[in-house]
Amino acid sequence: MIEKLNKYNIILASGSPRRRELMTMLGINFTVKTKPTDEVYPDGTPAAQVSEYLARLKAGAFMDESLTDGNLIVIAADTTVVVDNEILGKPTDRADAIAMLQKLSGKRHTVYSGVCILKGGESHSCTAQTDVWFRELQQEEIEFYVDNYKPYDKAGAYAVQEWIGAAAISRMEGAYYNVVGLPTQMLYVKLGEVV
Repeated sequence: MIEKLNKYNIILASGSPRRRELMTMLGINFTVKTKPTDEVYPDGTPAAQVSEYLARLKAGAFMDESLTDGNLIVIAADTTVVVDNEILGKPTDRADAIAMLQKLSGKRHTVYSGVCILKGGESHSCTAQTDVWFRELQQEEIEFYVDNYKPYDKAGAYAVQEWIGAAAISRMEGAYYNVVGLPTQMLYVKLGEVV
């Protein structure tokens, strides 16, 4: 399937370095191109559906190109972290990052990654879900992580592949790479269905 995929002009509509790394791991040739998108979702959207909705918005920004270029595939993704029915986005500053990690401490939260594949003007989307359990964190551990890893570009103020993932996560149910930011296995299977 890799050879078949690599005959297409594939765009990853994400500036995330983690998503670029994961796409590279899949052996898919791609270029990165983003378009400004208002990441706003309708009030009342269930938390489990927000990431897929936003991924569809990001992919939809390429609709004109998709309709005119039959060799184009656009892949967009979005990740949300949900704890106690609250969506934790990217922290705005140190205090916000600390507050988010305090909310995650000692609890289970859910990471949703929505993916949208746009080809020939048709969008194909899906959502992966992973439940993550953090042990109870001490304030000094939270501050150490925030001060040393600066998680300001990460939903929920953490990256599973950094110190906090090794030191704080006691259990996970679901795909690891979903928590990194791209459900690679789900994406790979979905791409196979699309091409």
